Amino acid sequence: MHLTDEKLTRRPRRFYPEDLNIESWDVVKAELQKLLDTPLASADELIAWVEQTSELVFIINDHVAWLYIKMTCKADDEAREKAFNDFYANIITPFKPIDFKLQKKFYNSPHRKALDPATYAHLNRIVANEIEMFREKNVPLQQQEKELANKYGGIMGGLTVDYDGREQTLKQMGIYQKNRDRSVREETWKLTANRIADEAERFDELFDKLKALRIQEAHNADFDNYRDYSHQAMGRFAYTPDDVFRFHDSVAEHVVPFIGKLNDHRREVLGISTLRPWDKGVDLDGKTLHPFTDSDELIDKSLDALYKVKPVFAMQLARMRNSDYLDLDNRKGKAPGGYNYGIEEDGASFIFMNSVGLHDDVVTLLHEAGHAAHSGAIAPRINIIQYRDVPSELAELASMAMELLTMDHWDVFYSDPEDLRKARREQLEGTLKFLPWCMIVDALQQWIYTNPDHTPQQRREFFTSLLDRFQPDTDWSGLENFKGTLWHRQLHIFEIPFYYIEYGISQLGALAIYRNYRRDPKKTVEQYERFLQLGYTKPMNEAFEAAGIKFDFSGDYLRSLVDFVREELAKL
Repeated sequence: MHLTDEKLTRRPRRFYPEDLNIESWDVVKAELQKLLDTPLASADELIAWVEQTSELVFIINDHVAWLYIKMTCKADDEAREKAFNDFYANIITPFKPIDFKLQKKFYNSPHRKALDPATYAHLNRIVANEIEMFREKNVPLQQQEKELANKYGGIMGGLTVDYDGREQTLKQMGIYQKNRDRSVREETWKLTANRIADEAERFDELFDKLKALRIQEAHNADFDNYRDYSHQAMGRFAYTPDDVFRFHDSVAEHVVPFIGKLNDHRREVLGISTLRPWDKGVDLDGKTLHPFTDSDELIDKSLDALYKVKPVFAMQLARMRNSDYLDLDNRKGKAPGGYNYGIEEDGASFIFMNSVGLHDDVVTLLHEAGHAAHSGAIAPRINIIQYRDVPSELAELASMAMELLTMDHWDVFYSDPEDLRKARREQLEGTLKFLPWCMIVDALQQWIYTNPDHTPQQRREFFTSLLDRFQPDTDWSGLENFKGTLWHRQLHIFEIPFYYIEYGISQLGALAIYRNYRRDPKKTVEQYERFLQLGYTKPMNEAFEAAGIKFDFSGDYLRSLVDFVREELAKL
């Protein structure tokens, strides 16, 4: 394997100087006014103007990206949080009303109708939706929402417990859920649960403030509820809330029984009568996978696996490593979770995660590498912001598919054939095990925002009912208080409302891509790369078709994928 020593290089700006002072509202406002005043005499001039507008947005977005990255890398640093919030308040907030005028200028241009519909029809639809959804009075509410949502990461990232003679983050405590000693698992699970429960009132108060802001935004936009408002604001043209409810039902019908059989086997192997929350993560063979010793080894082995799928995917991650665009290790004060944040002008991204040396960290990095491959494929080909701003269903298809495409090359992490078999089994089972929790997170939010006058206690009761429906095999007796607030651990509910069902839709797509890969690897990777290069230039269903799969989450389709997973597991 030959990898590049190159670092990322910023693409030359076509319209703006490198020293543009993006932190000065006077400077930004002047540039926006120039765009508003620019005369457009032809379709070609209109598209050149769109690309110039997009370049300014790329510059602004990248500045926001780095402020966010710095804030999450050290979530307990109030100065970093203030820098992010100040830029959002002083630049992003006043930018939004002018951006609305820019979109209207494009949409009202008489030259727009002369644009080639094969290339620009989808752009028209995206812009029309953004114009329809914009309300200037929502701009300050969205700023408040952003500032409040940022507090979640600071709270959760700062939680620690004392165990085994040292202070440990909640992420680090997760390692003990792999311990063969059931008493250790129970003790550490309860320590973590109690620490989060100590903050339950604080989390509920924070969420209720966020909920109130979101409901007001929906009413300002003439929607009866935030669910319907959010669905349209997210540009979900390809499916409706009713389709999502059918997805819930399909998972309950086809996936929950499949997982039930896995849980029956788990109880039998562990020799227990009921499955408690601390019994769900322990390895049945008593052996925890340790695929790497430090983040350098994690990166090196991930590069090897990516290279075997296609060298270009490894090259992208290698350039990011060489440019210090990776922050992988867990530590106190770091925000929870993981993400890939696109850096538009570099045609690349920054990967953030909380590695503690487990197999899940391998999956996380390869997942984020899929996002990075997406960024790298789009940037050289697309200069329009709306076509680069890929919706989550497509973004997560790129990342979840990369997890599975690399799976056949995980021998770089596991030289022991049994360890490799185990890792592959966990991955395949995990693609389906995730779906019930995905439905729970979505269904909770569906209920929250269509029943806005509920109390925190009613919210806990409804969440409990969802756990009973989608995870019926877990015994919560004596743990009811913890059960009702388990959703506090899901950052998306606080920070990115309704951004979760996309994971489920994308998981089905990723499984379909992997099914194709098992039949014809070369053709499947070609289709996958063609899909990546499209960005959002095509509607969602057409993008899925480019990847060689259907945009479908019906019961019949889901059953066929469950059967495929069952067949693959039988081969291991």
